[in-house]
Amino acid sequence: MSNKDTYKRKHKYLDNQINSLEKHNHYNRTLISSLKKKKLRLKDKMISDSREDARQNKYNLNEYMKRALSMTA
Repeated sequence: MSNKDTYKRKHKYLDNQINSLEKHNHYNRTLISSLKKKKLRLKDKMISDSREDARQNKYNLNEYMKRALSMTA
């Protein structure tokens, strides 16, 4: 299982916890706020990892193209 899948599962789990607490335990705002912050940090991490993967793929493609062009010259 990839990190992306793990992040999505954790994100969904936190979302479910937050929704449940907001429905049944609305007076515990500190806990709800803490879970929301944790969820946001997790989403930021998912986005950061996604951008890093895209950068790496772009770099790999550029390197491949350089090698392909140098072989034809």
